[in-house]
Amino acid sequence: MAEDTGGVDVTFARGEPQRFDLVVGADGLHSTVRRLAFGPETEHVRHLGLWVAGLPLGGPADDPRHVLLYNTPGRLASVHPARGNAMAAFIFWGAMVDGFDHRDLAQHKRIVVEAYQDDRGWRVPELLDRVRAADDLYFDGVSRVRLARWSRGRIGLVGDAASCVSLLGEGSSLAIAGAHTLAEALAGDEHGAAFRRYEAVHRRRTEPKQRFAGYAAGLLVPRTRLGLAARNTAARVFTPVRPSAPGSSPAR
Repeated sequence: MAEDTGGVDVTFARGEPQRFDLVVGADGLHSTVRRLAFGPETEHVRHLGLWVAGLPLGGPADDPRHVLLYNTPGRLASVHPARGNAMAAFIFWGAMVDGFDHRDLAQHKRIVVEAYQDDRGWRVPELLDRVRAADDLYFDGVSRVRLARWSRGRIGLVGDAASCVSLLGEGSSLAIAGAHTLAEALAGDEHGAAFRRYEAVHRRRTEPKQRFAGYAAGLLVPRTRLGLAARNTAARVFTPVRPSAPGSSPAR
């Protein structure tokens, strides 16, 4: 991307070069726009110690209303309904892997299997077999993205590219809200002032999520048996039990 006072000239790996008035990077945690305009990913992305994997199970969920969680210290496996179909997920604590490549499927499978291979509880062995056979596996580190500024000249960032707290930060909702805020700002002002106004407004939404990401991670995947017991006890105490309709099974 080559910027001048009137626009940005962009060349592509595939396709003809084009010129744009503005470039907005809405390309996620591993944003190419952010890397080109603001520097390497290592300067802005911090691994929070959790990994997450997810894959479709190829059929309807056994329980279409509930997410089923299986926790052991530092690890979680789950099956949940997604638009009527079953999805499996693994979330677990682990340090950043040397040479991690978010596009390397074989590496992702190996990390998940090694993290759970000694766990014979619940459906874990069956779900690991699904991971080994999968050609459609989402896998990435849970990460926080922080930049001093979300724009530079005619280039700006929105969504996870600017302020990710993957998995724990309502990323999709905040991305939509951020895009709306940026669009409103651009409709009413020149690009420099619009980028500044968008950032000032939207940071007030994203910063609380980033501050509490560690707390949310600890609740979702407690590291110890004591932490699991405390989390489960709190969930039972503070979750209201809704009365069941006549003839139905009790609410869970």
